[in-house]
Amino acid sequence: MLTRLMQLLYELIKEDLRPFIREAHEYIRERRNGREQPLMEPVSPADEHLYNRKEAADFLLVDPRTVTRYRINGKLRFVRNDDGRIRYRREDLHACYFWKWGKKP
Repeated sequence: MLTRLMQLLYELIKEDLRPFIREAHEYIRERRNGREQPLMEPVSPADEHLYNRKEAADFLLVDPRTVTRYRINGKLRFVRNDDGRIRYRREDLHACYFWKWGKKP
């Protein structure tokens, strides 16, 4: 009886759970790739002022480490300048400020 139960469990895992697990892995992979791409936009025009992490933190009234956490979690969009460094646009900071404090700066 125990061997029959083990065979049934094996068949359940093989037929039902493996495709589900494979589909879950694909979903997570797509989700990670989809989330990272829209957050980083191409380089902005040279006449626009871009904020570094410290300036963004002063604008948002938070610690600079919090700015990094918001960027990683997808709460704050960013761009890369000519040197490849991460910078923040003013309108993105306004949106994050409104999300954080519930009012306009």
